[in-house]
Amino acid sequence: MSLTSSPTSPAQRGLFSLSWPIFIDLSMHFLTVTINTFMVGLLSIESVAELNVGGQAFQLAFVLFNFVNIGVCVCCAQALGNGNKSMVRRIIHMAFGLNIVWGIAIVLVCFFGADIICSLMNIPSDIHESSKYFLMILSFAFIAEAMNLCCGAILRAYGCTKDPMYINICANILIIIGNYLLLFGNFGAPQLGIYGAAVSSVVSRYISVGFLIYFVIKRTKIHLIPKFFFVIKKKILRQIFSIGLPGAAENLTWQLQFLFMTSVVGTFGTVALATQGIYFQLCGLIMLFSISVAMGTEIIVSHYVGGMRFAMADKQVVHSVKIGMTITGILSINIPFWLGAAVISIFTDDPRVLALAQPIFYVSVVMEVGRILNIIIINSLRAVGDTKFPVFMAVLSMWGVSVPVGCFFGIHMGYGLLGVWIGFCCDECFRGLIMLIRWKTKAWIKPCIKYYKLNYMKHAGNKKAKLAS
Repeated sequence: MSLTSSPTSPAQRGLFSLSWPIFIDLSMHFLTVTINTFMVGLLSIESVAELNVGGQAFQLAFVLFNFVNIGVCVCCAQALGNGNKSMVRRIIHMAFGLNIVWGIAIVLVCFFGADIICSLMNIPSDIHESSKYFLMILSFAFIAEAMNLCCGAILRAYGCTKDPMYINICANILIIIGNYLLLFGNFGAPQLGIYGAAVSSVVSRYISVGFLIYFVIKRTKIHLIPKFFFVIKKKILRQIFSIGLPGAAENLTWQLQFLFMTSVVGTFGTVALATQGIYFQLCGLIMLFSISVAMGTEIIVSHYVGGMRFAMADKQVVHSVKIGMTITGILSINIPFWLGAAVISIFTDDPRVLALAQPIFYVSVVMEVGRILNIIIINSLRAVGDTKFPVFMAVLSMWGVSVPVGCFFGIHMGYGLLGVWIGFCCDECFRGLIMLIRWKTKAWIKPCIKYYKLNYMKHAGNKKAKLAS
């Protein structure tokens, strides 16, 4: 068994060929909320605010599903780099079962707990009921979204990053068509208002899952057997969770502190809440670039780690950071001058929204540079098995820096929404510096060797013994 990657492996294909389809694919997931925000914005600014809880829940569900799928992608890539096809087969089957169960659980929480969620988010009373029902309808899309992300993780591990991209582009086209019909009642369709946006999102997600499962079978050459979805192998489950749980915990920590600060923004009024939702779409476009580069890096590093090629892994991370910081810096600098106002105008022409968002543009110039360090290096640490440190720093910095600083400037100093985003900026920059130091000290090498021996060396020995016999 060769420990090096094959010529057609992701490690040989390069960062760009992996990352640009991931960027578009993730953009399609993100644009589900953006499309709904834009089209609902044609109704009224109040309608945009009504979507805020559903949009945040969709993003939170995305993070929760990655609790499994982060681990699935990394473990598949490591096993492929190691040549362990049997383990890959088991990982894929367990991934489907875990996502089905997890998706159903999230649907039940969001559907039956919608009223409580809206209350915790401090949704203004005039839009409380409509926000609740929107979330209840949208929650049915979460099972399909879990399966969607599962298929995408498997395909990315194989280096097939274009298939999820094409499917999710088509899914968003369906959303646009569905919104056109159901939001406004065109061509004799029922006029459902904001609830039409939820219905179109649900339908498009279920259609896309069928096509993605087809591509998983075609690309991996693995015959999926449903009865094996729920056959749990403790060692593989532990391996997936050792990567996925800390990774998702770090993302979940970010999402929870963002939800908490959004509830603070809710006390500033409906316009501030709408501005928060719209501005997050703008920052999300830049953040998606960072995530796509980080995920491409993670796949390559995982293959290198599977083959015990640590020097190549280090070289790849340094290269990715340089590219990421350069492009992110260019994008974020353009926000205060023309990009920010242009994007805001797509969603609304309300001058109050632009006035609230304008000073935050300048904060983003600094914040996005810190964020790119965070995302790329944290994904790389996860790929080499160093998963606990990023979670520790996430809890420490987000709740020890972001929340206190945001509340101090936003509430105590009276800066409002701007103060909240100053807190986000301080957190990203602080953690970015710490993550860079962590990687450069190479403290991750020992955990990486331990992880490799635990999960792969025993398999290699067993395989050689069978061949000898």
